Amino acid sequence: MKRLIPLLLIFLFSMSNAFSIEKIYWKPENPEPGDDITVYVEIDGNASSVILQWCIGDLCFFPSMEKNGDVWQTVIPGDKVSKGTIELNVTAENSEKVFKNAEITVKEKNTPGFELFFAFIAIALISIKVRKRL
Repeated sequence: MKRLIPLLLIFLFSMSNAFSIEKIYWKPENPEPGDDITVYVEIDGNASSVILQWCIGDLCFFPSMEKNGDVWQTVIPGDKVSKGTIELNVTAENSEKVFKNAEITVKEKNTPGFELFFAFIAIALISIKVRKRL
């Protein structure tokens, strides 16, 4: 039994330093090209540093994240945000490293196209034709 107590203390001490990346999220939730995207990381436990690697295609950036209360955060500048997928890779460090991945899908702004123009033309032609019959 005396041998078991030191092992139990070592186990409890190692678990007290354990941490995990609980959640990665961003705002705006549905970004469009040109939007600044703020990435947030929630960590359960104590991490000494958190690094975000974000990639668009083959182009990758490695900004450090800053702790703001219980959340780590950084901003992806809007001039780098374009249509497609942004891959996020988060690395949290203390005495060990923990990794977590996520993806942001950036969609183009939905703007009315020629469909709306043709609908207005059709309504105008129908209204002119109806007036001629009356």
